[in-house]
Amino acid sequence: MIGLADCNNFFVSCERTLDPSLEGRPVVVLSNNDGCAIARSNEAKRLGVKMGQPAFQLRDLIESGQLIALSGNHLLYREISLRIHEILRHFAPSTIDYSVDEAFLDMSGIPDSALPDIGAEIVRECREKEGIPVTVGFAGTKTLCKIATETGKKRDTRVVVLSDRQEIDRLLSTMPIGDLWGIGRRLTKRLYSLGVFTVGDFAARPKMWVRSRLGVNGEKSWREIHGENCIELDFKQRELQESISESRTFPIDIDDFDYIRARIAIYCAHVSKRLRAQGGECGRITVFLRGNRFHTEKGYEAPAGSMDFEERVSDEPTIANAAIAILSKIFRPGAHYKRAGVILSDIAAARCGEPGLFDDLEHIEDRKKSLRLMKAIDTLNPGVGPHVVKLASQLTIGHLGHNDGYSSSFGAPLPDGGASF
Repeated sequence: MIGLADCNNFFVSCERTLDPSLEGRPVVVLSNNDGCAIARSNEAKRLGVKMGQPAFQLRDLIESGQLIALSGNHLLYREISLRIHEILRHFAPSTIDYSVDEAFLDMSGIPDSALPDIGAEIVRECREKEGIPVTVGFAGTKTLCKIATETGKKRDTRVVVLSDRQEIDRLLSTMPIGDLWGIGRRLTKRLYSLGVFTVGDFAARPKMWVRSRLGVNGEKSWREIHGENCIELDFKQRELQESISESRTFPIDIDDFDYIRARIAIYCAHVSKRLRAQGGECGRITVFLRGNRFHTEKGYEAPAGSMDFEERVSDEPTIANAAIAILSKIFRPGAHYKRAGVILSDIAAARCGEPGLFDDLEHIEDRKKSLRLMKAIDTLNPGVGPHVVKLASQLTIGHLGHNDGYSSSFGAPLPDGGASF
């Protein structure tokens, strides 16, 4: 048997770990540019909010207080995802981290009778340790596991084991073909035209009929729902990303340079830590600001600027200083901004630290000291939440009701006891 652990409404659930008052309320998480909804709570779904729905269509619901919209906090989601996947590895001989909120579990050698208890323990640990609700499905193939977890979510059942063929056939007969893993909108329309409306209809067609019309991938889906495990997953995560970015929307339109400067410094702390965590260095940094698209009486502001480093870097002070220098050039006094962000690009593997023939030995020694400092700071600072050690440029910041772990009254130093450097 194979298991699939799927975190429910993952981004929204992560936000609720920071702000329990969001529990039971309609919540959506917006995409990087706040353009559309990329995660919805069950309450938001009941309001009729669609996945990918543009934010401007939700404006009335948001402004009336019926719907809470949050900018994505992808650093938080990544940290919680890593911890969830670590929990899952305790329950299976091997796992495949399929996505940020899903993992397949190889249950080889484990009796089927033990699966409900194992699933219940996974659900309990994920909820108690990380505050994340999880649905677990067990079946003979990966596609049937997907069906099991979707069934569990619809029934509000946290653990589903699909082993009885008659039960599987009953589920397939009521499941729309568009809900089958691997069948997108284009194939759904095509199958409708061929008289296939449910997964049961699809399963009833001969294998050669499926192969001739949908090719080898369609045949694999057909074989999977018939109990033959034939979809291999061997995804390898890239060691180095092409770029690393972080941006947030401000709770209100901001024209205060010091506030935005502090936010930019915080984003630099986050992205530089992620850069070092993957063993990389960046050669270029970009800073951008965005006005409020809904408040364009004085024109829409969207300035951006970039800087190339003389040599690739990963230390937080250098990156933050460069970002603030760019901000000073693109910020226009009197303009109001709704969003700001930082992007690191031109990323390559960090150098080993050995000097070249023509390198300045003093510069090399300074660089080694900087790397040792950043390693110590990364050890002290948690992955999510208030940092113990911060840049001084992060200390002038307003809370404004935005929960990112750096709270203070507007324009006042942070009173959380952290040290600055």
